[in-house]
Amino acid sequence: MDIETRKKEPEVRQSGETREQDGVAGLLALLSREGLLLEASEGIEELLPFFFTANSKEAKAGTFFVCKGYTFKKEYLEMAERQGAILYMAETDYGVSLPKILVTDIRRAASLAARWFYGNPGEELFVTGITGTKGKTTTAYILKSILDTARPGRTAVFSTMEVFTGKESRVSHLTTPEPAELQSYFREAVENGCDHVVMEVSSQAMKLSRVYGEPFPIGIFLNVDEDHIGGKEHATLEEYVGCKIAFLAQCDTVIVNRETRFFDQVMAGCAGKRVILYGRDVSCDGAIRNTASDASGSRFELGYGGEWYAFSSSLVGRFNVENLTAAILAALVMGIDAGTIQEGIRSVHVPGRMMVMEHDGIHIVVDYAHNYLSFLNVYQAVKEAFSPRHIHAVFGSQGERSPVRRRDVGVLAEKYADYVYLTADDPGYERVEDICGEIRRHITKPCKIIPDREAAVWTALSAAEPGDVVILAGKGAEVTQRVRDGFVPYISDIKAAQQWIAAQKEKGR
Repeated sequence: MDIETRKKEPEVRQSGETREQDGVAGLLALLSREGLLLEASEGIEELLPFFFTANSKEAKAGTFFVCKGYTFKKEYLEMAERQGAILYMAETDYGVSLPKILVTDIRRAASLAARWFYGNPGEELFVTGITGTKGKTTTAYILKSILDTARPGRTAVFSTMEVFTGKESRVSHLTTPEPAELQSYFREAVENGCDHVVMEVSSQAMKLSRVYGEPFPIGIFLNVDEDHIGGKEHATLEEYVGCKIAFLAQCDTVIVNRETRFFDQVMAGCAGKRVILYGRDVSCDGAIRNTASDASGSRFELGYGGEWYAFSSSLVGRFNVENLTAAILAALVMGIDAGTIQEGIRSVHVPGRMMVMEHDGIHIVVDYAHNYLSFLNVYQAVKEAFSPRHIHAVFGSQGERSPVRRRDVGVLAEKYADYVYLTADDPGYERVEDICGEIRRHITKPCKIIPDREAAVWTALSAAEPGDVVILAGKGAEVTQRVRDGFVPYISDIKAAQQWIAAQKEKGR
């Protein structure tokens, strides 16, 4: 598959042209074909909305308003109407004077409507989707680095860290954006001259149909393990795994980790697809051998298509070899040569992922680790790369998430860390002290609860001595904390560590 040949020449370049040709009639036909249309107000076929949103606060003249969400209220629709909405779509007739489209599944319908409104911009792009319990962001940035080396300035990335559309970067609050935002970002990427998007696809995105109807030329399945169960996430492990696997049905070519849990179920979800397996088994399409990792990075050999290639990267940790391999295979499938790939991964930078700093013999590792697998990988990589005297771990756990995650991060800290500092990590509606208290039940090592995260970082760093490693886990490069239903500014773990280092240098230490 060549990246240039997969990209479609669009029938129309702008969403406005589509709507001028058929108004809402085209959307009604699409919803009907998908079995989603229940009813539509008479005479709306030629209605021409000029704005699309599910947020009543954003509504303005000419808005097509979508009624969805766990806590949706009729008042939101009435607010949108007052602000100029001309049409709404819902599963329920709310009895307002606005023309309506009633559907059987508002989330699927919203995704299709967003694609229609913006003129199916994803089909003007080569979109690579990445799913997995861990490693999505790292793999996304590795692949973007390769693509930027091969064809500078033409790749957008939608990740947990940011939404970058070719010229503009925004802070991301969702791993995978809601449909209206996602399609607007696709359109913006096209207008900014991009022809490729690398994006993370979360299990929540699949559960909530955020990418419903979106085609993916390449899908990467990194791994799946127990996480995101309970609360506002997934009811059961089976549901979580099923949502991950459901993504594969929307992909043409699927790159799969042979060593993932639930492998047989994953392969069943790949029926009818081109599948490329990778792993340490020599029978894999992408076979990994001679892996080595230390403080300077990782080295390994990859067998593919009858040839063996040597790769090296600045990324630390053997687990990153799997992320590197998945991205490399995607690039090879696109027709990018091995030399360009080698250059693209040599000094790849992934914001907040195994980022290493050093001061006076103290190594500081900043990573987004927040669940069992990601924490385990970081601890093992630190021991392998640095052979530390002591490990100081600074972390917390997100609010309104599974209690299993809090148990797991506590158990791992008890096993691998020497000193633990528990702190805030997107507490939401929960008290930071309560979350940290749950984690602390599993820790007998020296442990402090310091709710202020920046203070916790400084305390840990100030306690460390030469030969120690301080792990700052959970927030990475993120510059906000989720508190209640909003976001408050946070300096980021990276900046907090950098400021601590600067302060020590000013003191001559």
